[in-house]
Amino acid sequence: MLNMKNNKFWINDMPKYSMIIFVGLNILAMLLYPGGNINNPDQIGYSFIYNFFSDLGMTVSHSNENNMMSCLLFNLSLCFIGVCFAMLFYSIRNYFQDYRYLSLFATFLGLYASISYIGVALTPSNLYLSLHTFFAHWIFRSLFAASILYSILIFKTKDFENKYAYAFIVFGFMVLAYVLYSELYLSDPRIFPEQLIKHVIAQKTIAFWILISIYLYSIGLSKYLLKINK
Repeated sequence: MLNMKNNKFWINDMPKYSMIIFVGLNILAMLLYPGGNINNPDQIGYSFIYNFFSDLGMTVSHSNENNMMSCLLFNLSLCFIGVCFAMLFYSIRNYFQDYRYLSLFATFLGLYASISYIGVALTPSNLYLSLHTFFAHWIFRSLFAASILYSILIFKTKDFENKYAYAFIVFGFMVLAYVLYSELYLSDPRIFPEQLIKHVIAQKTIAFWILISIYLYSIGLSKYLLKINK
């Protein structure tokens, strides 16, 4: 029998708290961001539709002003999310014991995505653009693959409600759609400025969708653990 008490905090409580803390730190970072975007250094402050999340993590803003306060808050939020997600995926590694290898591979992908969040935080885009982009891309690619594997595991697990598997499938294909849309369909916004708003809105949509999906998954896990520990 699996011990619910040992992992309840990371599975049920921390995903909820991590969403609140992530959003709160990002709001503060946005308020403190001096200004500018990749196409307009004269923009005042942060624009929700013209600035990427990564603009918050730069040490110097696009307006060429010191951005250390915003940088610290944003990158702290990413590290926090990375640690929380890593603990969630690690905590559930043994909860699909009948399909151990599939579960371990899904855990590896979840942990890789979690580490990539921290990687994004440690590589501000104005200093390490190639590494920053690498980690950002692998957040989405890893989560897409993990979502498919976890969907299979949920379908195969008797006491886990299948609605969470369907939700994970939707989540996975939304992530895939974002990757294809942003990397193959949209053009470089530095060369085609009219593409910037599409990039930014797509990024923010998928970022918040990831948070909500992980939280919903944690709810499903909590219900599953309650059933098997009765």
